[in-house]
Amino acid sequence: MFSETVKLEKLRQKVEDLNKQSGDRSDYIDYGKPNPAQLREAQETMKKLDVEIKAGQAELKQLLDTLRKQQPQVVEEWVKYHVSLLEMFVAEKSTDKNAGTRKYVAKETIDEWNKLGSGEVDYVNINGHFLKDYKNHVRSFNENSQMGEFIKAMKTSNSAKPGNKAWWQFWK
Repeated sequence: MFSETVKLEKLRQKVEDLNKQSGDRSDYIDYGKPNPAQLREAQETMKKLDVEIKAGQAELKQLLDTLRKQQPQVVEEWVKYHVSLLEMFVAEKSTDKNAGTRKYVAKETIDEWNKLGSGEVDYVNINGHFLKDYKNHVRSFNENSQMGEFIKAMKTSNSAKPGNKAWWQFWK
C-alpha cells in the first residue's frame, strides 16, 4: 500500500467528517428549535465549517491532480481498494429488507469511484446509513492495510458461505 494512498483516504475522510458536522448543525437549526443565541452560534459554526470543507476539498484536489500526473498508480490503487470492497456488497446474497437499497447504493458509489479514477470528480462520499460497515472499515485504512489479503479473506470467510448471514450483518 502506498503511503500516498493512505494520505488520499485520510483527506477524503476529513472532508466527509466536516460535511457531517455541517449537516448536524443544519439539522440542529432546522429541527432543534434553537433560541436566537444558539441559532447565531450554529450559523457561525456552519460558516467556519464551510471554509474548512472548501480548504479540505482544495487540498484533496491538489494532491489528486499531482498524483494523477506523477504517480497514477496511487490513484488507481485507491480506487481499486474501494471498488473491490463495494463489489462484495453488490454480490451479497441477502434477504434483509434493505439489501436491494444497499446494493443500489453500493453500485452508485462504485460509479462515483470510477468517475474519480477517470478524473471526473475529486471526492466520493460514503453513505453512512446503508454502507455503515464499509465506511467503518475504511476508517481503519492505513499503510499496513493489505487490500488483496483483506478482500480474499472476506470472500472466503465463514459468513460469506451460502446459508449464513452476509459478512456485514454483524448484528445478526
